[in-house]
Amino acid sequence: MVGGIEMFRKLDNRALIHYRIVAKSDLHVGGHTTIEPAEVDNPVIKNSDGVPIIPGSSLKGVLRTEMERLLRGLNTVKVCDIFDNKARGGCNECPVCNLFGGKDLASSIRIRDAIADSKKTLVRDGVAIDRQSRKAKPGGKYDTEVVPKGTVFTGILTIENTGLKDVYDKAKLGAFLSLTDFFNVCCGSIGHAVSRGFGEAEIHIDRINLITAEDYLEGRYEGREYASGTDEFADLKDQSRVDWAGAIKSGEYEQV
Repeated sequence: MVGGIEMFRKLDNRALIHYRIVAKSDLHVGGHTTIEPAEVDNPVIKNSDGVPIIPGSSLKGVLRTEMERLLRGLNTVKVCDIFDNKARGGCNECPVCNLFGGKDLASSIRIRDAIADSKKTLVRDGVAIDRQSRKAKPGGKYDTEVVPKGTVFTGILTIENTGLKDVYDKAKLGAFLSLTDFFNVCCGSIGHAVSRGFGEAEIHIDRINLITAEDYLEGRYEGREYASGTDEFADLKDQSRVDWAGAIKSGEYEQV
């Protein structure tokens, strides 16, 4: 756990990532409450202004699960099971915990809620099916509120101290950027009722601001900006991916 404490004792750098989530199909991220509770059975979650949101915790959960599965697929990398009774909440040591947090290790990634560009929603009807009779259950009709296809959610996330193992300076940033690209190529989904066709989404990065302690001292509080589509952004992305791959292949996280 000493290494985990050291990770946050000083601020080497901070990456501020401005992102967009584009709904490629109708999307339902449910909430337990709504400002108009009687209108639909399954409302979407909204902020205090009545605007649909994707909670940062929902996006973080989707990305963490995908990364765990990918790294386990390598069959060479140690990845803990956060639901295992022996290390419930995370082992604090594997690469996933280093990025998303563990039982006693704060997350390096902090994701703010993504807010929709419109209050518009739709209501979709549904019917619960009895699996044995394959017919509608009596009283099984329900309706679900969805955010329509084409809605754009915008948000900001931060990555604290983007390096790993004092060698791979941008490894955590590379982990996130490569993960979002993989998510998009594989038609990733967010929210509920994916089997009904809901939730297909894409994650786009608009810009990254890298801020160091030196920037703070010199009054450059926004650090250096890397805008998507520029050569500087492409170079940062490539170097970050190289660092992430190097950290994973270094043997530090090798299975035993």
